Amino acid sequence: MKTVFRKYTFLLALLIILALLATQIKWIVYSIRFQDKVFEKSVELALSETMTNLTADKPLCNKVKACVDCDSVRLKTQLTSSGVWQKIHDAIQDELKSYDIDLDFEMYVLEDGSEELKVIEAEYDKGLYYSRCMGGILGQTGYQLVVEFPSRTRFFFATAGYMFLGSVILIFLLILSLLYLLRIYNREIRIAKHTKELLNNVSHEFKTPLSSIALASNMIRKKRYGEDEQKLSSYADLISKENRKLQNLVESLLRLEAVERNEFDYNKEETSIEDVVKEAASTCEMLLNERYGRITYDFEAGNTPVFIDRLHFINVFVNLLSNAIKYSKRNPDIAISTHIENDKLVILVKDNGIGIPFKFQKYIFDKYYRVPTGDVHNAKGFGIGLAYVKQIVEAHNGTVAVESTSDEGTVFRIQLPLEKS
Repeated sequence: MKTVFRKYTFLLALLIILALLATQIKWIVYSIRFQDKVFEKSVELALSETMTNLTADKPLCNKVKACVDCDSVRLKTQLTSSGVWQKIHDAIQDELKSYDIDLDFEMYVLEDGSEELKVIEAEYDKGLYYSRCMGGILGQTGYQLVVEFPSRTRFFFATAGYMFLGSVILIFLLILSLLYLLRIYNREIRIAKHTKELLNNVSHEFKTPLSSIALASNMIRKKRYGEDEQKLSSYADLISKENRKLQNLVESLLRLEAVERNEFDYNKEETSIEDVVKEAASTCEMLLNERYGRITYDFEAGNTPVFIDRLHFINVFVNLLSNAIKYSKRNPDIAISTHIENDKLVILVKDNGIGIPFKFQKYIFDKYYRVPTGDVHNAKGFGIGLAYVKQIVEAHNGTVAVESTSDEGTVFRIQLPLEKS
């Protein structure tokens, strides 16, 4: 019930965010269109009033007529020299300012059908340039007063710039929030799934040794061994073996808690990684022999010391080696090598196991995560080994990475600084 409620709560929150996002986008589109219409209407009104005012100025009209009748080719030059050009420009600018439009503009007086007018019409869509017939000034048709705004977007930012910018930022934040929410939700779902698997694994791992201990102790209590001391000894050995297994499981759970809380004490000292690797290998020797496997070494770095916690790094390599042994369909063949690279010690642990599919590789260092192993059913664990490996390596200012190919094997690459960290 809790899971269903959480799922629907998440979906509701997701729908609310999407609705807010759609509302903001719709508002921005509406605002741009509205401001565009306001700009067009304001310019048209300003030009209309300008033409009305200029038509009422008879001396100005006479000067314009004289320039047009004199020479239409050099019309702008003549209008400029007579002072008419500047008066028309100032009149347009004053009217535009009355509508809160303070933009630079280009002004042209062009003859109908002229090449210049055709070029402007071809280069600019309606709304980027505006024209008015000069019939009222000249007393005849045939000329157009054209006004062009090269930087019209400044008007939008001047009128609604902060609101527009605020909306864009809000949309960006909403998208980030949505992505983050999805990431958290997926992570929570994954952790819940892995936690359930962990509980199942813990129950199974404890049930087997407890059952064995109960059976053996019951046989001893009821003296089912008769006079056979060897059978009694085998029951005692079974209890001891299963007890050690339980101790290991308890230690794993304690390590799980430490990984969860990131509470590790480190006793760092100069240590030879070669000694650490070989001690870890000796710990896994029995498991390796059961699978008729082998480990080969190539310590190119020699006895180069690193400043690490010896005990924790033994556990690191025990985890890597035990995984290499367990996750193998054939006799395990493990190669461990070291070398120096860019003032760092590089340790490679390569195996011939079942490999890790690429789609799972980004999750293998997550707590509780266990890669699906297909038909390899004897591989047990709590899904904390590689999370522990990553945490220990990074606590020593190192890095751990993985390269793997399905059915071919896996290579774990650990880099550690040579200086004290």
